[in-house]
Amino acid sequence: MWDVRTIESSEADLFRRRVSRGFGRGGDADVASRERFDAIVDLDRTLAAFDGADIVGTCSAFPLGVTVPGGATATMAGTTVITVQPTHRRMGVMRALMSSHLADIADRGEPLAGLWASESSIYGRFGYAPATYRHKAVIDGRAIEVPSALPGQVVRFLEGNETEPVVRRVYEAVLPTRAGMLTRSDAWWKYRVLADPEESRGGRSPRRHVVVEEDGHALGYAIFSQRDKWEDFRSLGEVHVSEIVTASATARHALWRFLTNIDLFPTVEWWNMPVDESLPDIAPDFRSIRRTLADSLWVRVMSVEAALEQRRYEDDGEVVFEVADETWPDNTGVYRLTVEEGRASCERATSRPSLRFLVDVLGHLYLGGGNALSMADAGRIEGDGEAVVTLHRLFRTVRSPWCPEVF
Repeated sequence: MWDVRTIESSEADLFRRRVSRGFGRGGDADVASRERFDAIVDLDRTLAAFDGADIVGTCSAFPLGVTVPGGATATMAGTTVITVQPTHRRMGVMRALMSSHLADIADRGEPLAGLWASESSIYGRFGYAPATYRHKAVIDGRAIEVPSALPGQVVRFLEGNETEPVVRRVYEAVLPTRAGMLTRSDAWWKYRVLADPEESRGGRSPRRHVVVEEDGHALGYAIFSQRDKWEDFRSLGEVHVSEIVTASATARHALWRFLTNIDLFPTVEWWNMPVDESLPDIAPDFRSIRRTLADSLWVRVMSVEAALEQRRYEDDGEVVFEVADETWPDNTGVYRLTVEEGRASCERATSRPSLRFLVDVLGHLYLGGGNALSMADAGRIEGDGEAVVTLHRLFRTVRSPWCPEVF
């Protein structure tokens, strides 16, 4: 019904305006926003649904890499800017876009797709599921006591051209150590991570960058902004953390010591704290850190064999399972997953499966933070109880996955 196709360069401004209207934002008509768009968006990976000459639905994909358990980087299509104009809701626009989008991913041979869901009720229908989680944390810095600094350990501000090479070096060293982290291109660093347009600050200060060094070596950084706040001549200022990345626990302690002790700013907020963050275990008063659990990166498995063989496993075993994939039927079938010494082989099987589930269950488990036991209790996994335990044991990782950013 809808003409779904990639856009031409001459249609980029209309595409951006429709994305902005779909999310209820401004028009993005300025030169800087077009420059950012051209730098990070590949027109060959855009999709638009046209009603005549007008765009009524949008979709695109970033060519990303995601760290998987074991430290390898898997290719992942970063599903993004999915909108349907309010005049065209419930007319099949999104389903047409997603069908073309998934077909394009499959044609490119990408084993995974991923997204951050604007609405959590939508994307399960297309095979995506939450694979990483986060805590939205509000911290009373006055109640935090972080261990003292190590000899030779300092925290200092980064300024100007020094910032990118330092934080980039730290990030790339940490990247293989945490499942869920994303690769970053030159353009991504410039236009996403380190960009700080005033219209996006929401009344906060410009972003600030600090690095922790031990004997002159950079081992961690934090990106944050501040909001000035007073009440009856009492300072209630807020520190808003964008990102903390560290290569050691002591470096992390140093950054938390700094962030929770900025004069006039007793409250620290971080929208994307890892669920296994150590700070609550350091705090003398556990309730001084209020945390709300939320989903973050959703994963969609596009090739069962390729995806499961890409990652490593912390236990060995074998399980035969049947996957149903209504949106991408090529995935539907029975598979045997065999793990020996942490390495997997996954192949189609003709034997009777011990377990049955939809493809989104694999997305939930894939990065190591999912729970097959609770999925079985919820009726999302059917079959033999011992096989459920094996599935859980195989996919679960000791360290929780974490995705550092929205895309």
